[in-house]
Amino acid sequence: MTIPLELRYEFAKNGWTDAIKVLSLLVREKYGAAAALEIFDMVCNEGDRVKKLTNAIRTIFNLEENDAETLGEVLDIWDEFTGIDSTILERSKTINRRKVTKCPWKTAPRDLSDWFLPFFSIVTKTINPKATLERPKAMCAGDSYCEYVWKLEESTQLKGEEEPMAKKLETPCATPKRGLSWRLKSDFAVRNFTDFIRGYKYAVREKYGAAALLEIHEKYCKMGVKTLTNTIRTIFKIEGNDMEALKKWWDIWHELCGHESTYLEWSKTIARQKITKCPWKTEHKDISDWALPFCNIVNKTINPKATLERPKAMCEGDPYCEYVTKIEE
Repeated sequence: MTIPLELRYEFAKNGWTDAIKVLSLLVREKYGAAAALEIFDMVCNEGDRVKKLTNAIRTIFNLEENDAETLGEVLDIWDEFTGIDSTILERSKTINRRKVTKCPWKTAPRDLSDWFLPFFSIVTKTINPKATLERPKAMCAGDSYCEYVWKLEESTQLKGEEEPMAKKLETPCATPKRGLSWRLKSDFAVRNFTDFIRGYKYAVREKYGAAALLEIHEKYCKMGVKTLTNTIRTIFKIEGNDMEALKKWWDIWHELCGHESTYLEWSKTIARQKITKCPWKTEHKDISDWALPFCNIVNKTINPKATLERPKAMCEGDPYCEYVTKIEE
């Protein structure tokens, strides 16, 4: 099956948001709001994750300057990648002020939606270390929209300019769209979905240990994987509860996530899969073990009698992962 890039993009974009939201809520529930914000701050900074993401966007779109207009262009592209709706209220080389009306975090508790601030602070400082960021309005605080303001002092030296242009109030306008291709949007969403989930797990593991990470992930799976399983079944019209239905579901999942797999054995009662390409292949076993509770819930959602084993795992030094699903006759 060849899944349309638009569908792959929507899946990864929504999955990325939902996963971070649920994981943040679980950390908040177990360790408190300050801990949830600290974990996300660690995710943003670990391995210069957000800095590299910002510079990747600048490189792809040839955004070499360091003024507020360039920052605004990066934000425009970010909005288009992530499906956020915003209106530009003011824009020049020294200020970018925008109004956000559509955001997947608009109803989240404020102590969780504040993750935007460390994220966009890194974006801001990556483009110009002297730039500042404020958020005078926030939907999570009861306002009708979010307002973000990026500023550079008039005296800030900009690339290629003796003096920055004066601030200029412009007529509010919708964020311009570049018409990004579905291929670019899809690859962006899938890659960053994996990268941020990986970073979140490393942060929890570093702060609270491997056992706490597995506990949080098991709760996460119980909260959302059954719904995810049934959503994919509905979209792709996967009927029944036999091995054929399980095979079809996993083939679709591997294509959505960019995995590479082959079947070593397949019948009405057993499916033995060999996975050779997986973004988690070099991770520590206590990180990649998230796959077991996830896969078990998927299988049992489709057929409660299905069992799962993983006799080989790349994270344990094997050349490939092997997953064995069985259904008793």
